[in-house]
Amino acid sequence: MVIKIVIFLFVSIYSGIAGSVEYDESALQKLFTDKDQREKIDALRSGQSIGKEVTKSEKVNVTGYVTRSDGRSVVWVNNKNTLEKSKIDDVTVHRSSVGKDKKVTVTVDGKTARLKPGEVWYRDSGKIVDNH
Repeated sequence: MVIKIVIFLFVSIYSGIAGSVEYDESALQKLFTDKDQREKIDALRSGQSIGKEVTKSEKVNVTGYVTRSDGRSVVWVNNKNTLEKSKIDDVTVHRSSVGKDKKVTVTVDGKTARLKPGEVWYRDSGKIVDNH
């Protein structure tokens, strides 16, 4: 008998609380994202460009690189990394050359340069400037 009373009180209190909560259903947004929204979120998280367009690089700035213990390298070029792929916008990073002479080989539109971290390569003039 006591159990029935406790259950009755619990149900009545719970239904009173649940019924008194008011919210505007139209203010709620979707819980899940569609394919385009997911691609944009993933691109922002990984530091890659958003969308399918390729950004033309006027200058190539090698910020740094890390050679992992498993032999794979990650290079930061123009504030983006080569963690997923070796092409960043229109810049191709030759990961196999990372660390030789403390330089990284990059190619843009058929032109190639070897840069140390901190150096900027201006494609039009071919000039390499050390920012440190």
